[in-house]
Amino acid sequence: QTQLQPRLTKTSLNLSPAEEMGNNQEKTFVSSRRNVLTQSIAAAGAAAMFPLVSIADDSSALKLEPYVDSDYNFKFSVPSSFTTTQQKLSGRRKGVFFTDENSKDGSGNIDTLGFIAYTPMRDDFTTLSSFGSVDEVGQSTILPKSELAGNPEDSKMLSAVSKNNAYFFDYVAKPIVPTDPGSSAAKSGQMTKELEPVHFRTIFTLLPSKDANVAGLTLVTITFQTTEAKYSGLKSSFDEIISSYGKA
Repeated sequence: QTQLQPRLTKTSLNLSPAEEMGNNQEKTFVSSRRNVLTQSIAAAGAAAMFPLVSIADDSSALKLEPYVDSDYNFKFSVPSSFTTTQQKLSGRRKGVFFTDENSKDGSGNIDTLGFIAYTPMRDDFTTLSSFGSVDEVGQSTILPKSELAGNPEDSKMLSAVSKNNAYFFDYVAKPIVPTDPGSSAAKSGQMTKELEPVHFRTIFTLLPSKDANVAGLTLVTITFQTTEAKYSGLKSSFDEIISSYGKA
């Protein structure tokens, strides 16, 4: 059965600091910050391993309602039919997931979902530019590397915008995932397989917490995703979700 979790874990940087940045100390420092950003994406992707559900009718706009995070003072709209669940991730991270429990596809695979990932940062992470510009983060961290994604044309950044103290990404990637254990492909020695392209809409921002026990800023990642085949039917809803993001 096809599962979604590797779709996000394949966005990690896979070049060593020496290969990627040479011996330039300043660039290596920037690279280490980008790796922290990457780890947040990977953690959220791994958490998506639990059974999720898909949208039954992807041709209609979703009815949305406000979601407010009072601890980090932000809000955005989410589908009113979705159930909100919270899950602890590795490394003091947490994730909030949005799913529709009333509609699964025939095989139980994940089609469409949203999530928020929270990653505490060190005190020296004070702005998003600590990770690089929006274009640098998009190309070197968000998009899967060509050696993981197969044909580099399978992954495409459609838009990368910096506004309102956040980075906004709109991109398509074709995930490569492990073959199912026991499948004929696995028995024949095929270790991976391609899934259909997935469309992602993502917001990255650094926010302070009202919780006195949380030191420094927290990297907050908001992502909604669906298959590229379904995206045209959901685009208006995704547009509204992303544009609704702001201060609570």
